[in-house]
Amino acid sequence: MITREGTKKLVRSTIITLIVCIVIGYTYFATRDYILGPQIIISDPINGSTISTSTVLLKGQALRIQDITLNNRPILIDEQGNFSETILLFPGYNISLITAQDKFDRTIEYKLELVYQDKP
Repeated sequence: MITREGTKKLVRSTIITLIVCIVIGYTYFATRDYILGPQIIISDPINGSTISTSTVLLKGQALRIQDITLNNRPILIDEQGNFSETILLFPGYNISLITAQDKFDRTIEYKLELVYQDKP
């Protein structure tokens, strides 16, 4: 049989559990950018690819960033973090460095290595 005192304990522990869950959820929501950090995703071209033209269109997405540069030159991103830049390749092995920084001054670098080889 459920007593009045048992019902009070059940309601009290349910309310406390709910409050603790809300606090933990809000804490995660407020700190997720700091926890996850900046991220760079390159969709095109694939790292290590051999390219047959002297220019290549670099496409990607940067998440949770404040500033982004390509070879120390700032690039523009849209609201979703997408970017698109044309890169000029020299014959042979090429390295492009994409650097992103978040609002907590954490930096991430992505080294894109491409090989430009003219078709004979």
